[in-house]
Amino acid sequence: MMADPNSAGSGPVAWRHESVPAPQMTPNDESIFFGFHDISPWSPNGELLLGLRLPPTAQSVADTTQPASICSWDPDTGEVVNIADTTCWNFQQAARMQWVPGHTGIAAFNTIGSSGGCVAGLVDMDMNERKVADGGLYAISPDGTWGISPDFGTLAARWPAYGYASLLQKPLSDDAGETGLWRNDLASGQRRLFLSLAKVLDEWDEASTGAGHFLTHPSISPDGTKVVFLHRFFADDEGSFTRMLVCDADGTNLISLAEEKVSHFDWLDNQTLLIWARFAGSGLAKMRSSGALNSSLIRPVVNLARRFTGRWKKRVLSESYFALKIDGSGNKTKFGWPALDCDGHPMVARRHDWIVTDTYPDAQGELALILWNRQTRQRVDVARIRDGVMSRDSDAKCDLHPRWNRDETKIAVDFCENGLRRMAVFDVSAIVAPT
Repeated sequence: MMADPNSAGSGPVAWRHESVPAPQMTPNDESIFFGFHDISPWSPNGELLLGLRLPPTAQSVADTTQPASICSWDPDTGEVVNIADTTCWNFQQAARMQWVPGHTGIAAFNTIGSSGGCVAGLVDMDMNERKVADGGLYAISPDGTWGISPDFGTLAARWPAYGYASLLQKPLSDDAGETGLWRNDLASGQRRLFLSLAKVLDEWDEASTGAGHFLTHPSISPDGTKVVFLHRFFADDEGSFTRMLVCDADGTNLISLAEEKVSHFDWLDNQTLLIWARFAGSGLAKMRSSGALNSSLIRPVVNLARRFTGRWKKRVLSESYFALKIDGSGNKTKFGWPALDCDGHPMVARRHDWIVTDTYPDAQGELALILWNRQTRQRVDVARIRDGVMSRDSDAKCDLHPRWNRDETKIAVDFCENGLRRMAVFDVSAIVAPT
């Protein structure tokens, strides 16, 4: 049952479900946001949320070289406390701040080291800080002992939206054996090349020289035994070409899972991924990777096809959410179709059967916050939030990036109002855990 569409008022929330209370929000006069949808901002005790706090000069300007602060936010009291400073951040994933598993109140984040490169810092709520890992951190193992990171310097050059513009710009090596994913030991701070781009290219029949290629978005399985990641480059048709691969936690047993178009994902369980992808056959993938779609005869057709949207296009191209096994069998099933018929940013709950995801802005400039039940196949729209991004820089877009709290009864999202990026917390306990 839906609430009155006008009940949410004229603020950033255009509409919300009748069982969902008005959300708690960060202050409306500054930018405080979290970033991506793959980690929870909530502290282990569930009281505080991590955020990135921008200085007044960066409130509505897409300049990610300015200093920012890692902060904690108490949604019950409204208190915001700065706990560390950084110049390693972007609008899509902030500084990858995250709580270290196994510790009651230690957060990791990326910042600039003395050499001008990215390093990971650890900070507690008393603001005691130490640097622990050269190269930074992206994902941390469930036991909190090790982490994985891409080459943030490479990302800054090849995919700026997910790199750090403030990093000391060094010439990129043409040697694919010197770049890739790195593994950091959090206790010793030792870093080693976990999986090289050269290794990934060697395993691919369609591989080129590797120029412009990079590895990104590593994610560790819930049991800590597998690492999934994306191999991406920008094809001659000006679109991104993405492969998804998985390997063991020591970098061995590399398996290709999908290629051509792979977007957002999360782990359904230790052997299954939830991914938004296109499985249109190997022919399209080969044409795109080889640059054949950029020919003078085919390019006009490609440009025309890109103008079309809608469910029929996704049906024809077999583009949707899929539950994909990671054993290399190719075993996959459509997931949530047709209730979930557009790309979003999913996060899978572990305590119940609900998945949270979102949409991009629609024709009315609104983003939908959505719950979907894996067992009952019920979709519940939680809220519709107005898109208040004022910058025309696509790297500064503001997706909701929904994230569960520790009890998986609340959802935190990022949103933008009057050019300011803020966080909101929606209590969905009446939907996911009714009494």
